[in-house]
Amino acid sequence: MNREKQLQLPFSAITGLIEKLRPSDWLKLREWLDEKLAEKEDILMLQNPRIMREIHQALSAYRAGKYTPLKKLRDKPAKKNKQNV
Repeated sequence: MNREKQLQLPFSAITGLIEKLRPSDWLKLREWLDEKLAEKEDILMLQNPRIMREIHQALSAYRAGKYTPLKKLRDKPAKKNKQNV
C-alpha cells in the first residue's frame, strides 16, 4: 500500500535552507525552477480558450499559406516617413 504524506514547510524554512547552498547548487535550483515555471505556464496557456483560439487561427493561416516568411520581412526595406525628409 502506497501512502504519501504531505510535507508542509514554512516558506521561510525553505529560503533559509536555500541560503545555505553553494553557488553551483543555486544555479541548479534556478534551472530547475525555470523548467517547472515554464511547464506550469504551458499548462495554463493551453487551458486558456483565447490563447488556444489564437493558436488555431495562426495554424490555419499558416496551412493556407497566409503568412509572410521572416526572410521576406527582414529583406523588406523600411519605408521612410515623408514628413522626416
